Amino acid sequence: MIAGYGMHGLCDEALGTFDAMTRAGCNPDGITCIAILSACSHAGRVSEGRSFFDRMVIEYGITRCMEHYSCLVDLLGRAGLVREAIELIECMPTKPNACVWGALLNSCRICGGTVVAEDTVAQVLGLEGQASGNYMLLSNLYAACGRWEDSARVRVMTKTKGLKKTPGQSWIEMQNKFYAFSAAGTLPPGAEGVYVVLEDLYQQMASDKSAPDDQLGCHQ
Repeated sequence: MIAGYGMHGLCDEALGTFDAMTRAGCNPDGITCIAILSACSHAGRVSEGRSFFDRMVIEYGITRCMEHYSCLVDLLGRAGLVREAIELIECMPTKPNACVWGALLNSCRICGGTVVAEDTVAQVLGLEGQASGNYMLLSNLYAACGRWEDSARVRVMTKTKGLKKTPGQSWIEMQNKFYAFSAAGTLPPGAEGVYVVLEDLYQQMASDKSAPDDQLGCHQ
């Protein structure tokens, strides 16, 4: 329940459920704490997340693991507090893993910090040298900042290393049937009408003077 509320940005409900759980005498474990920190991150509740990060140790005696640090780094990064996220990593009692560095790298994508991103990628690749997603994240960050040559250089690097990114995929249910859509994939049979709807939406956006994000592509 707590994790579900958190994923949908319902932080108050997640915190309320947690309080009800503890009042009923059910003590939280490390997984529960991850769910709370994640809920605070998705809702941008920095003060609550920081407070709980301390409470989990002081009140519940839970030892922090990499996932807890990763959640707080993500929380700080989403709020634009990248410097504080870096300081948190530097103060960790153990060497951060790729999960923690990845959270910081994602923060750079949100805030556009290419200098920090470059240093972070070096750390991540030292731990996960074959993870193509890290290269793609840096490439997209360069592109968002207009550094097209650097973006292309990183993508060429992934091809040279023979790395491939698993295409993202989403599913929808319509009239008791499931349809799968993947990046750069083909549409399922009979779904060509999707492009008709997309074109209609695009025309409506154009008439409303809504500027599309050119960094996000819709590929046939």
